[in-house]
Amino acid sequence: MKKIISILFLFLLCYACYYIYNITEDNNLYMVAIGDEIAANPFLKDNKMNTDFINKDYHINDLLNIIKYNQEITKNNKEISIHQQLKKADVLIISIGMNDIYYKLDDDPKEMYSYLNDILNNYEKILNEINKYDYKNVYILNYYNTTNKYNDLFVYTNYKLNKLANKYHYTYIDIAKILNNKQEYYQKNNDFNLNNNGYRQIFEFLVENLKKTWYNIKCVYYYDLY
Repeated sequence: MKKIISILFLFLLCYACYYIYNITEDNNLYMVAIGDEIAANPFLKDNKMNTDFINKDYHINDLLNIIKYNQEITKNNKEISIHQQLKKADVLIISIGMNDIYYKLDDDPKEMYSYLNDILNNYEKILNEINKYDYKNVYILNYYNTTNKYNDLFVYTNYKLNKLANKYHYTYIDIAKILNNKQEYYQKNNDFNLNNNGYRQIFEFLVENLKKTWYNIKCVYYYDLY
């Protein structure tokens, strides 16, 4: 029985992956993810998903300065700038701010709201910068809560972030809906870093959103994740 369930599960996952492949292969779309490692989803492992400007330690000011000053990295003996990647991108995925929030989460709640507003103001500066380029779609991942408290802070921040996404006509992805307070999706307790189960949940959630925009998408590079 377990074997049958496992085979069925893999079939369903591969069916979901089918959509990702076709979006990049048949339609020749170039996908870029920027920000913290939440955006570097291993299940989006297509060779057109660029993750050059992702770092697990990025704070929101780091990403803002990288974009503002057009930071370059060396890859395969070539200089690549973030502006080049943003200009080339058809689909852009952004996740940034989790490090900022969890760094201050235990501070005075009254001060936290002012701090969160600063984060959101800087997020808007990032959106102003990336808005200079033309994309088929931009996906903004929201913030999820790994604790049994602070719900008001996360609801407030995500509400504001959703408004920002709508202002720029970007797609707001509510990953908190599936990740909040579910320890089975994290590498360890009280840590927002995801395990493979958590990344899989986000992947499937993204696939559903991608399907709303593109209807013929295929699966690649999936089995090597197991």
